[in-house]
Amino acid sequence: MKRNLLHLLVPVTALALSACGTLGPNTQNQPFDYPQSDGFAGNFLAGKVAQSDNADDAAAQYLFRAQKLEPGNDDLRRRTFLALISDGRIADSATIAKQLLVEHPQQDLFAVLAVTDADIRAQNYQAALDTINTLPNRGLNSIIRPIAQAWLYTALERRSDALAALDSLQINKGLAPLSEYHRGLILDYFGDLNGAERALANAYGDPADAPLRAAEALGAIYERKGQNQKAELLYQSYMDRHPQSLVMPYHLERLKKGEPPLSTVLTPASGLAEGYLDIATLLSQENAVEPALIMAQFSLSLRPGDAVTKLLVGEVMEIQKRWPEAIAIYKSIPENSPHSWNARLREAASLTEIDQNDAAISLLRTMINERPDRADALIQLGDVLRATKQFSRSADAYSEAIDRLGGAQNVGWRLLYRRGISYEQAGQWDKAEQDFLLALEMEPDQPYIMNYLAYSWVDRGMNFDKAQEMLKRAVALKPDDGFIVDSLGWVYYKLGHYEKAVTQLEHAVSLIPDDPTLNDHLGDAYYQVGRYHEAEFQWRRSLSFDPSADLRKEVLAKLNGKKPATGTAATN
Repeated sequence: MKRNLLHLLVPVTALALSACGTLGPNTQNQPFDYPQSDGFAGNFLAGKVAQSDNADDAAAQYLFRAQKLEPGNDDLRRRTFLALISDGRIADSATIAKQLLVEHPQQDLFAVLAVTDADIRAQNYQAALDTINTLPNRGLNSIIRPIAQAWLYTALERRSDALAALDSLQINKGLAPLSEYHRGLILDYFGDLNGAERALANAYGDPADAPLRAAEALGAIYERKGQNQKAELLYQSYMDRHPQSLVMPYHLERLKKGEPPLSTVLTPASGLAEGYLDIATLLSQENAVEPALIMAQFSLSLRPGDAVTKLLVGEVMEIQKRWPEAIAIYKSIPENSPHSWNARLREAASLTEIDQNDAAISLLRTMINERPDRADALIQLGDVLRATKQFSRSADAYSEAIDRLGGAQNVGWRLLYRRGISYEQAGQWDKAEQDFLLALEMEPDQPYIMNYLAYSWVDRGMNFDKAQEMLKRAVALKPDDGFIVDSLGWVYYKLGHYEKAVTQLEHAVSLIPDDPTLNDHLGDAYYQVGRYHEAEFQWRRSLSFDPSADLRKEVLAKLNGKKPATGTAATN
């Protein structure tokens, strides 16, 4: 069976954090409509449901009300605290955080961070340091504690203690670059530009391969030392390695105009915010979604306008299916920011998730005209148009993107695959086949290309032998992919090898039990081998899984006595 979307999975490892419970997403994407109540029970129940739905704004609102009505409720206190910090209401959480620390000293990381946040706001850095020092040095604390200590010692003008605090990160080689990065930022704060340059240059090896923020920080050091040529070389090298980056072209243009660097010396508060952002990014990469959001919210509390942190918050909210909130975050990034482009791409993606496709298309068309040198908005437009079954327009968008990238020979297989799908769905088979074959030249063992091309051949009654061999190879590469297994079974069916088709199609349905097309195919195969009751059962199952209008019509006809089409033993 063909698929209209790329299924490219990136494996992630879950990171267990006892400090935060797991909250389930609102998978139905329904608007939240919780009861209004002045009483404890109504607010508590509404807040509890909202929290289980990842509606942190509503959860914070209702649980905060309930907590005021019953301040002695321990479970409620914890729920309210988590909802408040997840929603970014760090200041509102401080009183509850202090109560939690009284009840569970040294056991609540996020409560420690909330109290520390309040002390930093009050510029009571010694109190903040004393609170951080209560954290046991284990788990996530072993990363947060030394970074927080370093920046709080910095706020207290204790340079040697600040640098010494980072040394504990060096024990873990994987954290050594993070330690050197913050060492460079702290040395910069104390005016030691040479020391800062050495630390930042060594943190991640080749600066052109470093994280963006580290490369920017080093470039700013070069600029403040009057070494603009070194800064320009760094920005250009980074851009060469990351050609889609919009930030480095921004810095290069700024250099030409003689404007000062945006990255100035951090304050202790913003330096700690940078550390929280680094940790949030690590958590996000490990798929620890809720803790990542909380750490990003702590970062924004100390540095409210940071665009990179807002991008991370928005991306986590997308994972949680909180698309309206993600859109609001993306919209808060000003258009003159070098990060605005990515924010608007993410905004368009979120708009499509809540079926505001016209708004997404309008935004993407504006961006396409704004930057005729870029192809990403065109590719995303092609995806939206394809998802909304505007296949000819989708193919046109992909074609323009391919032109901007220098032609079909200069793009990867994915873009040709997408355009091929659009051409095929639009009835332009010759163009589709050409794209699939070229994509397969670029990636000969790509099972999804083989599946789509071979299934299309079979659907058109052509190239059965090639399709069969191609699908055998695809199944060998992806034995647990039900759609590819179905495609091979359907080739057997078309060739009249019904017993082999039954075996293959039964396996496909066992892998994906709820697909209407797979169940319909199995029903047809059962019919051809005389298993009529089982055929009827599979066709009825197909109807229960919301088939397309055309498929529904075909299945109903078979249930009313029309025989399914037979295969053919002929090959060509």
